[in-house]
Order: sequence, then structure tokens, then C-alpha cells
Amino acid sequence: MVAEAEKPEDIELLASILEGRPGAWLPFQRRFEGLIAGCIRRVYGRCAQRPAAEDVEDLISTVCLQLINNDYRKLRQFDPEKGYRLSSWVGLISTNVAHDALRRRNPRTYPIDEMEAAVSQKADHAPSPADLTLKRQRVRMLEQALAELAPSERIFVDYYYVQGISANDVAGLMGVTINTVYSRKNKVRAKLKRIVDSLDSVTTEPDT
Repeated sequence: MVAEAEKPEDIELLASILEGRPGAWLPFQRRFEGLIAGCIRRVYGRCAQRPAAEDVEDLISTVCLQLINNDYRKLRQFDPEKGYRLSSWVGLISTNVAHDALRRRNPRTYPIDEMEAAVSQKADHAPSPADLTLKRQRVRMLEQALAELAPSERIFVDYYYVQGISANDVAGLMGVTINTVYSRKNKVRAKLKRIVDSLDSVTTEPDT
């Protein structure tokens, strides 16, 4: 599957913003507003929630503020040489904003819980309060581990685990082969496990 090429007009819009051309932001916002809204709704849908129209509008505004803040710092971090498109980068930021909003509203619906099986065995009995506390600690550690991944690895995690996109489609989105997708899956899971195990050892280290 061949990845969709970066659209020259998107790169031109980005260049206009970063060069400080007057009126550059509005066309950029119009270009990506639908994508941002779609990512937000997708995250809510995976959590079996339907956001109100005003919630979506608020989160779109939050994404735009993140893109604008600190002299467009997040947009300046975009690097097409790392194998992803501008739309993927904006989509990842939008997805993260939606996750954060859901986590603040109800931590138990945060989709990253679905990935916990990659670093922790699932209990086969009704969880006790201690079990629930341990699980929350593991989820927090996993979130810390995700923050340590490279941007391209976080995009992969979002596509493959959070959004549940098929391996073939992930290959197309990221411009890699299907074999690379499966290889990256194993490497990312192993990396997450190493980081979480390291965090766990620090957390459980006895006081001296």
C-alpha cells in the first residue's frame, strides 16, 4: 500500500504561518478543522461517549491554541523527514487533546487502559481495592512511558493501539511496509515494557 503523498498546499500553508505572513492562520485552521473534529469524535467514540457540539468546539479551540502557543512551537516541531505527514501530526495533537479531556472527566474511560496488557497481566478475578490502586499506578506509569517515546512511535501507538487502525492502513499512513509495521509493533511494546519496568523499580525501591 503506497502512502498518500504530502500535499504541497499543506506545506505552503505551514510555511506561511511559520514565516509570519499576515492572514496565514485562518486558511490553515479551515484546512484542518474537519480533521481535528474527526479525531476528537473518534476518541470519544472509542470510549462509548458522544460529545456535545459545544464540547467538540471547545476542544477544537484547545487544539488551535496548542498549535499557536509559544510561536507555533508544536508546528515547528513537525518534521516531514521522520516519515509522517502534516495531517498526521495535527491529528496526533488533536487525539492527545481529546484523551486529556476524557481523562480529566473520567479516568476510567481513558483508552490507554486498553494497552495495559502490553506491559501488565490482566487479573482473572474481581479486582480488590488494592488491585484497582495497582492498576491505576500501572496506567500512570504507562502514560509516563508513552511520553518518552519518539514522536513517530507515539503516532504509531495512536494509530495501531488507540484508534485500532489495521496494520495495512498503518503502513500506508506512515509510508512503511507491512513487515515494518509488525516489527515496529514488537519494538514499541518492548520499549514500553522496559520503560515501565524501570519506573516500577524506582517506585517500589525500599527507602534507605
